[in-house]
Amino acid sequence: MVKRKKPTSQSANLGFGANNPVGALKRAKTHARKEEWPEVCRTLYPLCQSSPQEKWVWELLVDASLETGEMKIFQKACEGLYTIAPSASNSYMLASAYLKNKHPLMALHTFHQALELDPDHELATQARQTIELLEPEFQDLLAEIGLTSKDDWAVAMLHEQGQAYMEQGDYEEAREAEEQVLEKNPTFISARNNLSLISWMQRDIEGAITTAQGVLDFEPNNVHALSNLIHFLVIAGKLDTAKSYGDQLKASSASAWDGWTKKVEGLTYLTDDDGVVEVWEQAQAATVEESPSSMLFYHLSAVALARKGKVEQAISQWKIAVNDYDDHDIAKENLDNIRNPIGQRNGAWPFQWEQWINPQEMHELQQTLDAGLKSKKADKLVANFERFLKHHPKVMSTLPRVLERGGPQGQEFILTIAEQVKTPELLEMVKVFALSQNGTDAMRNRAANLAAQAKLIPKDKVTLWIEGEWREIMLLAYQFHTDPLVKHTKRVKNLLEEAIYLLRANSKEPAIEAETLLKQALAIEPDSPDLMNNLAMALSQQDREDETNALIYEIVDRYPDYLFASAAMAKLHLQNHEVEAAEVLLHSFLSRDSFHIGEFDALMDAYIELSLAKKQREGARGWFNVWEQVAMDMQLISPRLKYWRKRFSSSL
Repeated sequence: MVKRKKPTSQSANLGFGANNPVGALKRAKTHARKEEWPEVCRTLYPLCQSSPQEKWVWELLVDASLETGEMKIFQKACEGLYTIAPSASNSYMLASAYLKNKHPLMALHTFHQALELDPDHELATQARQTIELLEPEFQDLLAEIGLTSKDDWAVAMLHEQGQAYMEQGDYEEAREAEEQVLEKNPTFISARNNLSLISWMQRDIEGAITTAQGVLDFEPNNVHALSNLIHFLVIAGKLDTAKSYGDQLKASSASAWDGWTKKVEGLTYLTDDDGVVEVWEQAQAATVEESPSSMLFYHLSAVALARKGKVEQAISQWKIAVNDYDDHDIAKENLDNIRNPIGQRNGAWPFQWEQWINPQEMHELQQTLDAGLKSKKADKLVANFERFLKHHPKVMSTLPRVLERGGPQGQEFILTIAEQVKTPELLEMVKVFALSQNGTDAMRNRAANLAAQAKLIPKDKVTLWIEGEWREIMLLAYQFHTDPLVKHTKRVKNLLEEAIYLLRANSKEPAIEAETLLKQALAIEPDSPDLMNNLAMALSQQDREDETNALIYEIVDRYPDYLFASAAMAKLHLQNHEVEAAEVLLHSFLSRDSFHIGEFDALMDAYIELSLAKKQREGARGWFNVWEQVAMDMQLISPRLKYWRKRFSSSL
């Protein structure tokens, strides 16, 4: 029914008085000329509260919201336009907006008003047909919300107006409307439920809880009040109290508008997936498609089904939400996500991550983050967040739910914060997340590395959920560098470089020459383990096995932290079938936080040999994969890695 012409480029004087936001309006016009309608909405909608007196501003917002499908903004724009220019055409358009946004009483009233203004309008016939469809259902609708007397039209209209104000974020107007409803009908429960929601949105947490509990004093099994109260208590950190209402909500058979949705909503805040699936099954048996229901019912049911492993059923519910409802963004995001390869799924999430946090604390958190971002200094942002956590310790109790059910944005936010603000509480949450099935494989691996760096989980053997199965892996919770491990004088450095060049030939004659150079270097610096280790290599290339082994044992004895010699000794143990001794020798190095890339080469080479000696081929391949990943990240070429790559490509 909605019809509008394309926006014109007319100019007009701006009617915003002393606080005239000229720049914003000019930007809106520029966006309109380029048909950048989302930008027009974002620019103009915040100015609605200033009540502009210029018709063209409202007309432009009407056009932009129609183009973007933002029906709540469209309704707001139609209301503003009708206030400025109460014509028949604008009345018909406003009635259509109310109908689109499911405000049937306001739509009926406005259609009647439009027909009185112009009964011959081009939309009059369609308006009459709509009235004929709606009016027979009017009494049933009033009965559904507890209004049965002939004088209840005004109460119903006020209540619906309050609902519309609430949806648009005009909370003071919404509160005023609902309070007027209660003046006319003090027992009207729906108004009290809305007042509890309005208090919550205005960040009056205790007021919201008290109002919801007051509803239950009137109607102990009121589905909306039970669901709202569970929501408020969970986010306020009163989980045990919230749980006490869960069974009561599931068992309630009280009549309620869109009751199925409110039931699954309350149970979702309790993270009761079994309960949500149970209610969903009840709804199917009761033919839910014939009852009032919303996108949220199908979406929340799908989340619970997905989390219970019923992926195909979840997808079917998300498809209903996406195909049958306009406001389906979060359902569409979940549907797209679950269609990814299993390792790239975040785990189904019911709400945007901000909804898991107390609204007052979320407001202050946003201010904290904004202040940090404005400074353009990372340390300022970290300091601000640390200060916020110090003053809001209860927020910490909500963050695990964000990691579990806050979707990709919430998970990314907390991981990023934890990498900067490494408090014990945050790191413990990150550990739990790493060992869960929530988040993508990459996110869990990132979390596991962070937890391993904090020594909360082992680096060498940790079991993670990868590509849909539990796998034991080694973590890359290390820093890598190429800085020299030992500093030498210029003379020794030159001798060592020449010796290493000769040793790369891996033959006897160059090794003899390298031995001479290394002994000269050791005469100058006798306590350098790297000189001794290269001398052992020179002896080995000359097949002087006993001398080689003796020198390796001496290095390990004198310099137990010198990894190259320990890796060589581990290989000697393996040659002698002393597997346990080799493993003890190597294992101690895994607790390190950093490696020279050459040390890591030696360690991985030895660990692959150890795994094969233990007949653990998958373990050997795991070490190889870790080694190859590091080499790729560091853009380095390793002869031993090349050797093992060839071995693994031929399946050993």
